Amino acid sequence: MPKLTENIVKILSILCVIAITGLTVIVFVQVFSRFIKFSMPGTEELARLLIVWLTFLGSSLAIHEKMHLGVRYFVSLVSENKQKKIDFFIHLIMMGFFFVLMIYGFKLTWSTMATTSATLQLPMGVFYGVIPVSAVFSIYFILMNMLNPTSSSPSSREATL
Repeated sequence: MPKLTENIVKILSILCVIAITGLTVIVFVQVFSRFIKFSMPGTEELARLLIVWLTFLGSSLAIHEKMHLGVRYFVSLVSENKQKKIDFFIHLIMMGFFFVLMIYGFKLTWSTMATTSATLQLPMGVFYGVIPVSAVFSIYFILMNMLNPTSSSPSSREATL
């Protein structure tokens, strides 16, 4: 695995751990504060922000780890040469999807930077900024899977139906 990929994976993993830890603490504080009848403003909004970032960054990591769901039954019925062509085509479709997500994610992020969230007064672009960031990482991981076909064998890591 290239050094750049290792560093990206470490950074994404650390961000996901921070997000899940923060989410756990925030939800605990919310439950406890409701128990003592004290309202904590902003905790629900912050929890929503963390879960959005966790979901998108986690999906990029899942692409790297080949942990996404794949239905391989019909693909496994054809020859290995055709399977490689099908996998290449699927990777191209996925890259196209993430490219569109990246372009429109950047547009959405920039257009919402002037709008602030209700409680925390954070720019809404902070919420939406994970969309293009995750798309860039996903495209990178898909390219790495395409360039390194020995580790991109879907049967090796992804769930097969």
